[in-house]
Amino acid sequence: MSQLTTNHVKIVGVSACVPKTIEENIDLPLYENKEEVMKIIESTGIRRHRIVEKGTTASDLSVKAAEKMVADLGWDMESVDLLLYSCTTRDFIQPMTSPTIQDRLGMRQDSYVMDLPLGCAGWVYGMSVATALMSSGTLKRGLLIAAETNTQSHNLNDRTSRPLFGDAATVTALEFDGNYNHRMNYVFGVDGSGAKAIMADYGGFRNPVTPECLIEHEVEPGVFRKGTDIVINGMDVFSFAIRRPPRSLKELIEIFKIDIEEIDYLFLHQANKYIDDRIRKSLKFPEEKTPYCLEDYGNVSGASIPLTMVTRTAQDLKNRALHCLACGFGVGLSWASMEFSMNHVIVSDLVEY
Repeated sequence: MSQLTTNHVKIVGVSACVPKTIEENIDLPLYENKEEVMKIIESTGIRRHRIVEKGTTASDLSVKAAEKMVADLGWDMESVDLLLYSCTTRDFIQPMTSPTIQDRLGMRQDSYVMDLPLGCAGWVYGMSVATALMSSGTLKRGLLIAAETNTQSHNLNDRTSRPLFGDAATVTALEFDGNYNHRMNYVFGVDGSGAKAIMADYGGFRNPVTPECLIEHEVEPGVFRKGTDIVINGMDVFSFAIRRPPRSLKELIEIFKIDIEEIDYLFLHQANKYIDDRIRKSLKFPEEKTPYCLEDYGNVSGASIPLTMVTRTAQDLKNRALHCLACGFGVGLSWASMEFSMNHVIVSDLVEY
């Protein structure tokens, strides 16, 4: 098990941007009757999600969220030293998307810019990278963007995935402070033997795109897919999600001697309500301290934890000091847990685009 501690970097702001279009699961045309849809809603906790318009990408949402964040902080965009972009639905195979975002935002050309295509655990991994890079004080201000447009990578005619996934972009603003001594502690893990549990077979260089893989097929009744669509093995993912994340959080608590009674919030990747409840209950953690936004936004992969902060805990983040835990888990199969503090954070109003 790998672990990390970083210091002298604090979260100073969080923002999010979601598409304007709301898709209600109860109205999806993929099901024979409302009772069938209600069973899915009740088992996952997801009632609706946001969906981008054709031609809009995760980077478009990200730019809007970043512009709002920097404006609300009163920063000059040229004062930002670091930009990390955690996203798998990138604009191109090459170049990275982060340089195009850097240019659109008007950041300096000597800033540190990098893509981190990490999926569901992307915010926690991204936080570890950003805070480690900034902890020496050479880089003073940073933006971690965690974004995903899942509706572009999952087939909209796939009844097993369409009700679950939504689109969003988030920005977490970070600042170096040599007098700030609230450490961030992390533990990490990955099981590459389970990588096929969440995978698109075609579209990379192992299996390049062919005319045949772009043809949509009915793989089972009501389930249509192309070779480039992401496919989820539900049972494998479920088995992984109820085992590894709670173990990871328990390891974090044990290694860093965390008093769970002092934790204000447990932020979980918004996979589905049943899985997250299993994780929460394994820690015997109170439901009222475990916020969820998946009912209204679905599973937005790596963006889910900061989106939960913006949409469910904004007033608390703005008004008091908080001691928190977070856990991200999913594609890879990867997982990561962290302990962190926040104090009177700037939380931007939700941006719709």
